[in-house]
Amino acid sequence: MTPTDWRYQDILQLSVNQWSKALKDSNTFDANALRMVQFVYHQSNYESTASTIAEFFSTSEQKTHYNRICAWNRKVAKALYKQYGVEPPVDETGEKRYWNVVFDGESEAPLDRNEHFVWKLRPNLISAISTCDFTAFRTDT
Repeated sequence: MTPTDWRYQDILQLSVNQWSKALKDSNTFDANALRMVQFVYHQSNYESTASTIAEFFSTSEQKTHYNRICAWNRKVAKALYKQYGVEPPVDETGEKRYWNVVFDGESEAPLDRNEHFVWKLRPNLISAISTCDFTAFRTDT
């Protein structure tokens, strides 16, 4: 497979309705993944970094590492690629790239003030989240 540019690449192009269904499917979005997207939804411009999301999930008893956030993001992406029978794009090393299904990058300023990569929620996912009643969602993990 030929490497592809990651910016503004939306292989699945999910509709608002498809995102709404995915948000309600515990095989796609578990409780942590739901909280992850809810957190980013409430941030300025619907964007954050994995490190900032990890800080949100951290407690005084347990620190959440940004790698865990990346894993939750990949899990959602893998489930969606599988559900829709689409092969994910690959990076320059030939590895499958999963991170940019839920999020996209900001090409004009890909790093925040701490030199962390900025993730931005997909527009149709933002619309789906805005119409969802999260109080009715599961609390599984």
